[in-house]
Amino acid sequence: MVVGYGGRRIIMENNDTSYYGRILIKALATHYPDNYYILYSPENHHNKRLTTIINSTSVRVKFPRNHIHNKKRWYTHNGIVRSAKAHGVNTFHGIDDGIPSGFSNSSFPTVFTMTDPLFKNSGGWLDRMLLQRRARKACRIAKRVIALNEVDRQVMIDHYHLNPDNVEVVYPCFFEGCDDSVPDNMFDIMRNKYHLPEKYILYKGRFNDEDNLVEAMKLLHELRDSKISIVMLGYRTEYFDHVIKEQAHDLHVFHRFKQVDKVHHADLTAVVKMAKAVIIPNTDRSRDCYKLINAQRTGGLVICKDSAKAREYGGDGAIYYTDFRDGAEKLSDVLADENQQAAILKAARENSERFTGKILADHMIHIYRSVLMHRRLYQQ
Repeated sequence: MVVGYGGRRIIMENNDTSYYGRILIKALATHYPDNYYILYSPENHHNKRLTTIINSTSVRVKFPRNHIHNKKRWYTHNGIVRSAKAHGVNTFHGIDDGIPSGFSNSSFPTVFTMTDPLFKNSGGWLDRMLLQRRARKACRIAKRVIALNEVDRQVMIDHYHLNPDNVEVVYPCFFEGCDDSVPDNMFDIMRNKYHLPEKYILYKGRFNDEDNLVEAMKLLHELRDSKISIVMLGYRTEYFDHVIKEQAHDLHVFHRFKQVDKVHHADLTAVVKMAKAVIIPNTDRSRDCYKLINAQRTGGLVICKDSAKAREYGGDGAIYYTDFRDGAEKLSDVLADENQQAAILKAARENSERFTGKILADHMIHIYRSVLMHRRLYQQ
């Protein structure tokens, strides 16, 4: 994914994998609508996940011209540089996928963000090695490097041997739908629509080994209230069918276990609010921290695996556990004490104010303007 700022322009690859890129562009287009945002893509088709962004009057999508045969080369080399100049772009920002080599010899100020500094979730070791090599090159080109948290910032400094003064933390923002209000009569409608149990903890995400779902099942088994179920929101996988379901049988909690393929995005806020808690069994990845701040903003009671990243994002507004027995004990205590529960939810709401779209947009625009000013001073 690629994002950039150029006077009145932003560049972003039309990519369906970067949640961070989508919320960034949405925040910029919402809070700085006078800018003109351009999304560049080597493939001539619209991404459904970007539809709401593209509908904004300040966002446009650009593709390589039809006579260009090697569109991938256009995107990674000098072709995109020429297109950016033609559209008046003067600052470039790469996200994860690096910065096209053509910008290394251009006058463009450049910024680079890594949402996963070591690319741990990017396939096999060969893929990770190639991505890290590309990231190292982008770090050399970029005038400013951005991390999503202090933990990743230190990893980037150590692994890529970066100057700490050139690495800055810019936190993501929560999804705007988290602030949607829910009428009281909607809860019963949602319960019937998705056949939800009366009391449940909610997991939303992928069903893979690295998501620590076995530990979540064990935590459910250890809860004092045996009437609480777990609702897992996500598409079934082979791991789910052969490991998670068997685990539920072995722990004798299969009757307290429900899987839902998909909840419409307009219904998700109500489903979260209905849950006794939202569980995040893995907090080492960026996408899990997005879940944390989204759940806090929605009003869900968050219980998550303890880690430095989780504490940085969640503050005092979450329950942190080290193992499933610790988590079950802490969650049982909080659910039995309404005052303690209310205090955590209040702290969560206050903590979520750190992750608004306005703060994200202000911080990023400041960085874009600073690197642009640096170029102008250097040229003088």
